[in-house]
Amino acid sequence: MELKNLIGQYTLLTPELVSVFLKTFHNVKEFTPAEVTNQKGQGVNLNHRVVQNYPIKCGLDISLTETHWFNFIGLLLQRKIEKYNEDKQVHYTPTRLLELTLLKYEQGGFYKPHVDSGMIHRELSAIVFLNNDYEGGHLQFFEPNHKDLILDIKPEIGKVVLWPSNFLFPHQATPVTKGTRFVLVSWMI
Repeated sequence: MELKNLIGQYTLLTPELVSVFLKTFHNVKEFTPAEVTNQKGQGVNLNHRVVQNYPIKCGLDISLTETHWFNFIGLLLQRKIEKYNEDKQVHYTPTRLLELTLLKYEQGGFYKPHVDSGMIHRELSAIVFLNNDYEGGHLQFFEPNHKDLILDIKPEIGKVVLWPSNFLFPHQATPVTKGTRFVLVSWMI
């Protein structure tokens, strides 16, 4: 089986739900520069990644609105993982959502080729496109050599992309050339 055949694409949210979500979180003031984790630890590396993030949280000390969104999207992701397993004839049974993060890529924002598992063990990765009124910002997947492009995914509002988090699936967000790109990312363990 070709690696690109293990990358699933599904509708997760309707445009109406995306609109409500963005109205809730679009202007949060707590966006911070996203970090990169490697063997040297964690830190902001503007040569590798330029993006702002806001972690969506769940808990007693978190607003009910944010907690509900975390749980709702987590439930929808669980259902799509079941569909992904059926479609791809694989058997991923993650036990929990590691995190759910809103990313904001402004003009010039990007994330160079990387993999999602390594220092932190992750089973499955997910990205949800929240808008498409920008230019650039494609999600691209490569062969494990990080050079040969195997799949270029353009944004569709509410689409989720699922794939194994391991070293076989290096991917990147191409630079945003106009506008602002909003996506949700999540990892399951």
